Amino acid sequence: MAVRYVARTNDLWLRVQLEPGPIVSVPYGLKVDFLETKAGRDRFTIVEGVNKGKLASVPSRPVQPYLTSSIVHRPAVLLTFDRKAQRLSLPGRMPINAFSGGGHRGFTAIAAGTYELAIPAYPSAQTRPAYSRWTRYHNLWFRIGTATSGSRFLHPGAISEGCVTVRQFIYDPTSRLPPPDGFTDLTQLARSEPGLIGLPLPTTIAMTFGWDKVVDALILARLNDQAIGRLVVV
Repeated sequence: MAVRYVARTNDLWLRVQLEPGPIVSVPYGLKVDFLETKAGRDRFTIVEGVNKGKLASVPSRPVQPYLTSSIVHRPAVLLTFDRKAQRLSLPGRMPINAFSGGGHRGFTAIAAGTYELAIPAYPSAQTRPAYSRWTRYHNLWFRIGTATSGSRFLHPGAISEGCVTVRQFIYDPTSRLPPPDGFTDLTQLARSEPGLIGLPLPTTIAMTFGWDKVVDALILARLNDQAIGRLVVV
């Protein structure tokens, strides 16, 4: 096997042509088996993630190629999410502000337990462009569970319908300050379904913000060919 990995891009996604099949996006660090360069394209077999076993290709580039041999996968990560404290803990890092919400539409917070975190499968369409103010990786989500099952994700945001949502900012409706641009709906949600924005906030422990920190810690980790690690929810 001629091992290669998807090289880093600005948003950590690379569009590749499946052979046969559609154009799909694959994440930074995805492991592939390089086959050949033919007709100006690098051809390879994807060896992990949701497209495992599929043939694909990208344009061949002598400078800053789309595939690289310089990446080394890290050991699997173990994260802990404390629902009451609204705290996501990563090894060796300051706790990250996160929550799991619910509301009147049948959504419930994630249950306690241990879950696998899947290798990202595709750019999420459930985010909104306004999050780009805080992170360029706002559409890179980690499914909680296997790569093809489960409806909950570890992701950035201000609204949670039962996922583990890493806050990019604090919006406290009791302060009477307006929400950031692009998030005017938070005011109504805070009144009608406050669980969706996870308030009130705990104040007993210092926490930081930053989806970029989470992604940097997780994206190159591997538990197996479908998962990057495990999430323990307490």
